[in-house]
Formats: sequence, structure tokens, C-alpha cells
Amino acid sequence: MKEFKKSGDSCKPAVDLSEYGIPAGISETIVSTGLDTPNAAPIGIIRKNKKTFVRIFKGSQTGENLVREGVLVANVVYDPLLLVRSTFSDIESSEFDFVDIGGKKFPVLKSAISWVAFRCTNLKDTEQAVVSDLIPLGAGFCEVNRRAIPAPNRGFNAVLEATVHATRYQLSGDEKYLEWIRHYESLASKCGGEKEKQAMELIYDVLGI
Repeated sequence: MKEFKKSGDSCKPAVDLSEYGIPAGISETIVSTGLDTPNAAPIGIIRKNKKTFVRIFKGSQTGENLVREGVLVANVVYDPLLLVRSTFSDIESSEFDFVDIGGKKFPVLKSAISWVAFRCTNLKDTEQAVVSDLIPLGAGFCEVNRRAIPAPNRGFNAVLEATVHATRYQLSGDEKYLEWIRHYESLASKCGGEKEKQAMELIYDVLGI
């Protein structure tokens, strides 16, 4: 890890989230939680009206870890297979590094280009989700991954969209989501590389189609 920046350091400014790949809007990251037993799942980090917050569905391991420990790490990742694997299965502990911030060891994905560790505050329970404001504690880059950052790829974005629709299909069984998945599979096959194609195959395997 290089260029590790700790928020509140008297010698450095506060963490600029845009510098680490989290601009205004909704940034699709893979969030890692669990200080003892790390877990990872795709979660959108929302920046709106000068606030940074997250909305996590109840019943998920990520949500349980957030409520129990009050911290999370947002990892900026461009690996379509990791995106799908973290959505539908557990990530091996060997795929994490740990970074010390304030005496706590935060789990960071080795595949991340950049990461930001957050403290979770003002937790609110809604009917379906836990909503929490996010305060940056520190951030950093994985330099070897940063040097290999890809150009925008419609195939990767297609896998991302297909993954979202796959989770909705699992929850509802609505056939319209299968139509969208097949649409994005065509785009991933046309515009993506081998990893995008493998990621789509994994989605089909998970759904049994």
C-alpha cells in the first residue's frame, strides 16, 4: 500500500474522496467489513448534498458487521470476476490485506486500486435497510493495481448491471430480470474480455440458467 493518508492528520488535509475514486453520486465499490473475519460485498457509496452515506439491506453479513463494529472499507475495484464472486459467495481471507488505522486492522482487498476506510455514524433502521453516514478515517492506493488501471470498458459495466439484475431475480423470480441479464450478457461478450465473459458464465451458474 502506498500514499496512505489518515484523516485528521495535522500534517495533511482531510481525505479527498474524489482523489480515491469516490466522486459525487453513487460509486459502485466492493465494501469489506469484519475486523476479525473479513467479508466483502458490492455496495454503493453515496455522496449527495455534501453528505456521504451508505444503504445496506438488512439480513446481510455486511449489514450485521456494520452495526456491530461501526466501520467499513470501500474498495475501488475493476475486476468483473471479483465483483460477481463477492456478490454470490464468500471471498477467501487470503484475498485481503490489513491496514492499521487508529489501532484497528481494517480489511482491504488486494485487488483494489484504491480504498477508503470509514467510521459509520447516525445509523438509521428502515423497513428494508440500514442507513449510515460515513466519516473517512484513512485512504490509500494499491500502487501495482493503480498502474494497471484500465480504460472505461462497456463489458465491465455490463457485468455490473447484470449482477444487479441477478440479485433482483433471486429475490423476486421475475422473468423480466432474466431478459435484462441476457441483454447485458450480449454486451459483455461483445465489448469485454475473457474475465467479463467468465463473470457472465458465473452469473448463469449461480442462477442455474
